[in-house]
Amino acid sequence: MSDGINIHRLFERETFDLIILNIPLKDVSAMELAVYITQHTDSALIVTAPQKNCDDVYQRISHTGAYVLPKPFSKNILIQTIRFVITARSKMLDLESERRNLETRLKDIKQINRAKCVLIQYLRISEADAHRQIQKRAMDQHITELEVAKDILKTYET
Repeated sequence: MSDGINIHRLFERETFDLIILNIPLKDVSAMELAVYITQHTDSALIVTAPQKNCDDVYQRISHTGAYVLPKPFSKNILIQTIRFVITARSKMLDLESERRNLETRLKDIKQINRAKCVLIQYLRISEADAHRQIQKRAMDQHITELEVAKDILKTYET
């Protein structure tokens, strides 16, 4: 698909570890396509650009995380670049997964803390006692503290 026709549909149907975008393109703006690829896919992106345009291309797409490779380049440079970009992509995907897990955990902690506050308010107990109640109930019922917290919130906040 060197001309860019239907490229957006291709990215909706397929996933790629690496995309090499060789500019200039005939039918689409390479800069817009680079932004689209980095915003709508998890693919690593290498943009190959003529040496004379490299600085301009880099300035326009540096915020996307795409790697700009000046043309012409040797086979060894291309292989090194691909290895580097794939490694960086892998690290970024790991970090994104960790971020999502931490967000979920933080959300869970907030719900548990809200349930403690409800217990403190309605039962007039200390925070330590509220915490112990949630822990004990979770152990006794073989459920998570989050499930206990959701039950408490459902009971007292409805």
